[in-house]
Amino acid sequence: MEGTGRFLSRARQAELSLIAITVIWGLTFSMVKETLEVIPPFVFMSYRFALAFLVMAAVCGRRIARLDRSTAAAGLLLGIFLYGAYSFQTFGLQYTTAGNAGFITGLFVVFVPILSTVILRKRPGMRSVLSVIVATIGLGLLSLQPGLKVNSGDILVLACAFTYSLHIIFMDRFVERYDLLLLTLLQMGVVAVLQTGSAFIFEDFVFPTDGYSWLTIVVCGVFASALAFFVQAWAQREISPVRTSVVLIMEPVFSVFFGIILLGETLSWRGWLGCALMLAGMLITEIRPERSAEKGVAVIE
Repeated sequence: MEGTGRFLSRARQAELSLIAITVIWGLTFSMVKETLEVIPPFVFMSYRFALAFLVMAAVCGRRIARLDRSTAAAGLLLGIFLYGAYSFQTFGLQYTTAGNAGFITGLFVVFVPILSTVILRKRPGMRSVLSVIVATIGLGLLSLQPGLKVNSGDILVLACAFTYSLHIIFMDRFVERYDLLLLTLLQMGVVAVLQTGSAFIFEDFVFPTDGYSWLTIVVCGVFASALAFFVQAWAQREISPVRTSVVLIMEPVFSVFFGIILLGETLSWRGWLGCALMLAGMLITEIRPERSAEKGVAVIE
């Protein structure tokens, strides 16, 4: 890892960039929650990712001419994983509680180290494992309510967590090989097409008529999709999949924070303790930085 000197190392820049993305996702959670009262979820995601695709197309410009079959295949696979994650969660939310869904979705932080070992042959270091355990306990305190019952919706949301874990793992495999802008463009395009098809199959495709819905679509399309997934791809060039997952799990914390500010929601002592543990999980690997192996070798801290 580079010495920081007066400046942050690239790994630290990557981590801070991911934290900024979780802040955006946390903010948009409250916006989306209100917007979904007037727009069906698949229809909303159709608009969101179509806009994200158009934004990335404008950014890529002539770079699109460099697109080859190998890059297209990588973008298609990542897009399918991303579509699966959003779709499983959307269907699952119809049959389970928001608390269950929030906790189970966050279990991608557990799946990623397992898949990293199996698929990438990268064994997480002890501090990474500890950070995952602490963050998962915190997530449970924040999300789960007494009397937990497992139902079909929970299984669907678990599929969401697993699919998003695959997205993180294969992103790690592709970011060193392909143009990140084109990779993001393709993902947004694939998700847009599949979400639009799902909207026509499962819902009534409606046109938003209020300003707040369009504001949510613009914020989610530009910042929470196009920018967010490009930043994730860039960050994964610098840090491991396990580290990425531990940082991204901070999204529920910021969702709660903005829910309190924007929607007047409240949080119990269990929730505050859960937030504190999730933050601790993210910071564990920062307390006593060790000389980590470079990205791509056998042990990941």
